[in-house]
Amino acid sequence: MYVHRLVAAERLGRALFPGEVVHHLNGNKQDFRPENLLALPSQAAHMVKHIERRRSRGMAPLFELEEMGLGSVELPPDSN
Repeated sequence: MYVHRLVAAERLGRALFPGEVVHHLNGNKQDFRPENLLALPSQAAHMVKHIERRRSRGMAPLFELEEMGLGSVELPPDSN
């Protein structure tokens, strides 16, 4: 198991569900601090976070959410 998944599971107090993806909020995949990790319900939600990050940095996403069929993906309330 990967370190970021272990840390996220410990923070949640439970094992990650199948399909859950752990996102590094600051984009640094070597930063395993619990406050930098966010468990997302799916890979689709993870893609939404990546697109949001690109937009927040003034970069155009490679694809729009609607083009990828992700226009209606909902993120957890604490995903910011």
